[in-house]
Amino acid sequence: MILTGNEDLRVIKTIEAIKKSFSELICEKPYGRITVRELCERAQINKKTFYNYYETLDALVVEMQDEMSAGYLKQIAGLELPKDLGKVNRIFFEYSIEQGPAYERITLDTSWERIRNQMIQTVMITVGKNRRVINVYQVLKRRYYCPLFVGPR
Repeated sequence: MILTGNEDLRVIKTIEAIKKSFSELICEKPYGRITVRELCERAQINKKTFYNYYETLDALVVEMQDEMSAGYLKQIAGLELPKDLGKVNRIFFEYSIEQGPAYERITLDTSWERIRNQMIQTVMITVGKNRRVINVYQVLKRRYYCPLFVGPR
């Protein structure tokens, strides 16, 4: 559930507990081994509460992916490639460092490859609205280890 700022404090704390617990589980195991039951136990909520906010664990993942990607996209908005490639890369690495261990696990661990690829796709689609930018990324992705996204081509 994306918070708008108008929610009751109990709702805010519940959502924060769910996301914090999920982030901890991300650091401990592959996505396929995380269960709603385990997440709820860690967040100290019951399953019904979880399902009040998220239809599935995948819905939580999508929301967290969007949040992680949105921060980066906001920071690179207005930059042009290839002119600003150095800035884009610097911002990516600085942003990645600030995100913490769950983000690091998603971007580096092969067991999280599907989730990472979905995040990359979100960024590529958003950046791709600028045709010139997407063409540069496609060239980089084909020819080189693309420093914008962690992982080999």
